[in-house]
Amino acid sequence: MTRVFTTGQVARIFSVNINTVIKWFDDAKLEGFRLPRSNERRIYRESVIDFMEQHDISAELLRAFDDEQENKGKRGKGARPEANPVRHEDLRTFARKPVELKGTIEDNGERVPVTVRNLSMGGVYVTGFSSADHRIPEAFRIAVKDEESGWGLESVCQLVHLKRTKDEGFGLGCRFTQVDPSSLQAYLQRI
Repeated sequence: MTRVFTTGQVARIFSVNINTVIKWFDDAKLEGFRLPRSNERRIYRESVIDFMEQHDISAELLRAFDDEQENKGKRGKGARPEANPVRHEDLRTFARKPVELKGTIEDNGERVPVTVRNLSMGGVYVTGFSSADHRIPEAFRIAVKDEESGWGLESVCQLVHLKRTKDEGFGLGCRFTQVDPSSLQAYLQRI
């Protein structure tokens, strides 16, 4: 069992970008230390467990990582991976529904158009975000509209992860911090 994690390992456990883990560390949300004469960070296992408990994150993610590490050691170099590994998708609290909806993100008082690619009770994944000042917002307002049904949603989101997309924009994985759950649930049941 790993007692101290690299930022890359923590990123794999939570399925987030390594820069998100670095930010959590730098903001003292995860405890650990920096290696001498290096910018590398190490994060204590106990801190990861505390973080998971504080944010109601399933302990299965850590168990899946531990199992993966244990199996990696048993298999040895060049061995085939496990037939049915646990995927992070299987451990999600809320199932994601694939959609393609128009949306906007409020960035510095300006509405930036985005495309909503998936939606769940817990959050949303959008693509096509590009900021004129090259700033990625940590928390923001999002508006989503389904033109066919007339359904709409306005919410506040917190950035969980991001990745660069082919169109030189960003894909943003976001967690809802303020949302009307009854409207969202009704919509998700219809699609």
